[in-house]
Amino acid sequence: MKICITAVGNDLSSATESSFGRAPWFLIVDTNSDNVEPVENSSVTVSQGAGIAAAQTIADKQVQALLTGRVGPKAQAALSAAGIKIYEGLAQTTVQQALEQFRQGQFKESYADGATGNAAGIGRGRGMGGGGGRGCGRGGGAGGGLGQGQGRKNKL
Repeated sequence: MKICITAVGNDLSSATESSFGRAPWFLIVDTNSDNVEPVENSSVTVSQGAGIAAAQTIADKQVQALLTGRVGPKAQAALSAAGIKIYEGLAQTTVQQALEQFRQGQFKESYADGATGNAAGIGRGRGMGGGGGRGCGRGGGAGGGLGQGQGRKNKL
C-alpha cells in the first residue's frame, strides 16, 4: 500500500505537518517495500485551492491512503473521489513514528461527513444528486442531495 504522510521535511526523521493542503512535503511510503518518495507540495503558497491541488498531486502518485492532521472539506471530497482513504488526527511527531503508529492500527479512517466510522458504516449517508448526503441512518440529504443512510436507525 502507498501511504502519504504530511511532513515539514523530506525524510522519515522530519516532523509531521498537521495541515494537508499547506504541508511543505508529502512523504509517500510503500508499506510493502519501505521505499520512501519525498514529494514537494507545489500548492503550499497558493491563495486558494491548495487542498484540491494537493489531492491531485498525491492522486497522481497513486497513493491509496493519507495520514495527516486535518483535511478541509473540498480536499476531502477530491480525495474521496480519487479513492484515497483519509486518516486524520496526526499529532506532532516524526514521520517514522507516525508510520509505526499507522502500522499498529492507531489511526481510524475518516469519512467525507467528518465522522470516524467502521466497516458497518454507522451514521454514514450517501448523497445522490447535487450534494453530499448526510444520512445519519435516515437519509436526510445535505446540499440538495438525496441522502441514503446506511447506518442504524434509532427507534423512537
